[in-house]
Amino acid sequence: MSSPFLHLCYRELRRILGDQRIYVLLLAGPFFYAFAFGGVYWEGRTKYVPIVIVDEDHSALSRDITRALQSSDSVSVAGWLNSPEEFPPLLRRERAYACVIFPPKFEHDVLEGRAPRVGALFDGSHVLIAATALGAIRNVVTSFQVAVNGIELSAAGVPRTEGRVLARPIQAVIRPVFNPALNYSYFMLMCLVCVATQSVTRMSCGIALGLDSSEQIRRDTGNDSTPILWVFLSKVAGTAALVVPAAATAMWFVFVLFGAPNHGSALLMGLALSLFVIIQVCIAYGYYGLFQSPVLCTQFHMFTAVLFSILSGYTWPYYGMPEGLQFISISIPVFNVISIVRKVSLMGAGPTLLTKYFLALLVWLLVAAAWGYWAVRKQMKLESAPSE
Repeated sequence: MSSPFLHLCYRELRRILGDQRIYVLLLAGPFFYAFAFGGVYWEGRTKYVPIVIVDEDHSALSRDITRALQSSDSVSVAGWLNSPEEFPPLLRRERAYACVIFPPKFEHDVLEGRAPRVGALFDGSHVLIAATALGAIRNVVTSFQVAVNGIELSAAGVPRTEGRVLARPIQAVIRPVFNPALNYSYFMLMCLVCVATQSVTRMSCGIALGLDSSEQIRRDTGNDSTPILWVFLSKVAGTAALVVPAAATAMWFVFVLFGAPNHGSALLMGLALSLFVIIQVCIAYGYYGLFQSPVLCTQFHMFTAVLFSILSGYTWPYYGMPEGLQFISISIPVFNVISIVRKVSLMGAGPTLLTKYFLALLVWLLVAAAWGYWAVRKQMKLESAPSE
């Protein structure tokens, strides 16, 4: 005769395996995350970060170092500029994340035995991506030593010597263009506010829709024929009126209490947060429309929350993901709102530089609104259907 404890264990096992909602999550979840995270980190490191070159020396040595950079798979030379002043506009548009500068008489200083230097400007507002470019630049530049014979020295205007001369190692002098303090915690705090806003909105709004009904709406409004569109819009507006100020206040704490810099317009960040919140409300309704259960709706969000957080690019740069996941990363709403907040606060970016991110949010707004309206309509019709 089996013990009561073993009987209870067997009962629990049967109960779990008899409910598809539970056993799919328990059994398929680990495999899903293993493949999903494996895909995100598939490359193992960030590759082909675009950089630009400013060659004010036009020497054989500067060309050799440029070729060495071109052979690295960590960076990709996107072009050449006439002066360092041309780099910030490219950086704001994400055409390049670092700039290598060869000063005048660079090769001459090497041949003279002086301590030669190469300048490097980089994006201090996007440390994860810029760090890859800086690492490649340092590795190439600091290890580059030049051996020249006496004839080459003489041709360069240096007194002829015998044998070969080994120049001193070249030093890289780096300087951030934005976020000079290089405090990545500023960016992390801003991202965490956005991710937290997404999570609490999706969880709470899915539950709120599940607890509502057409009968309750009729009792509260005294109207038997309230259009479903009005119901949907009122739900979104009422929820947004609560969540947007809360999210804005949390973001305000990052700047006021924790000292994060803000070089741009708070209005642009507020607009981005407002669109983001409305999108999350509609997506939460869409989740409920799929599962018709507050518990399953919350489960699904919790199941995917970590994945969307990683795909947002603030813990692992999207440049380090495979191309397919890069497209998904830059398409999801949280990536675009994080990009707007980062560019406004740390770069002082204006509307022109933020157009593509706002367009992405507007496209999501249309899609999410249609999805959310479908879910509310489905819920109201199910609740109003006569029971048999």
